[in-house]
Amino acid sequence: MANTRLRVNFTELQFMAPDLIHNIAEAYRWQRRLGHAQIAATDCHLVADPAHPDVWDSNHADEVTAQTGPQIDGVFEAMEQHLGHTPWRVIHTDCFTPDAFLARLALEDFEERPVTIQMALKGELTDRGSAIELRHVVCDAHWDSLLELVLADHAEGRRSSNLNVPPEVSAGMVAGYRAKSSSYHFYLAMQDGTPVAYGAHAAAPNRVGMIEDLFTLQSARRRGIASAMIAAFAERLRAAGCRTIFLGALATEQPKRLYARLGFRPVMLARTWVRRLPGKQD
Repeated sequence: MANTRLRVNFTELQFMAPDLIHNIAEAYRWQRRLGHAQIAATDCHLVADPAHPDVWDSNHADEVTAQTGPQIDGVFEAMEQHLGHTPWRVIHTDCFTPDAFLARLALEDFEERPVTIQMALKGELTDRGSAIELRHVVCDAHWDSLLELVLADHAEGRRSSNLNVPPEVSAGMVAGYRAKSSSYHFYLAMQDGTPVAYGAHAAAPNRVGMIEDLFTLQSARRRGIASAMIAAFAERLRAAGCRTIFLGALATEQPKRLYARLGFRPVMLARTWVRRLPGKQD
């Protein structure tokens, strides 16, 4: 009995190894940066897209290493220098971000958005969902269909945390998706010839596969569509040589329960901090 317990604990320790956490954080940063201008600044990395100034994932800082007051001031100065086209200051943080920097964000009135649980697949999926037709988003008509679903997603407000997302921002997000599409692959799930869900996957250079941006119309839920997309994407990622597969789940939303039932286990937390500059016009 003692030996069995030791084997189980050793397996858990292997699953939670530091290199797994580091590789997931690295892959998530890589995915966010795809398709945008990148600036390697002192103590942080910056992403900028002047064409879409209100899209947070297209204009942000991440990989912050600043710990001292002058270093933290330097991060804010770099954002002012390279993100002057946007009224937003957005910073993505993870378990590698120094506590001193997080404390400074709270002091400077940055709003912490709902936390994302990064969950890695342990073993095989417990459910492969229903039979679905997936269409790779590659042409203008497909991108138009994806935009319609994204608009429905934002109108529902669950994944956007009930933010009022203007249609032009939704369109800007889809433009960002399209800019990433050589490495970040979107698919539409079809039902009777109509798109009812979407999702994406990407294989990072460090051989970590990620599944992201999953959404199903309310009218098509509880039919195994999300599970089927995850299964199809996991199969593609493994075929691409990915040793680890993970996805993100908002801590405030129920899909995290589905992912846990499918075999995904929590590994780390990722956070987004946002501040709108006072008096700054769009």
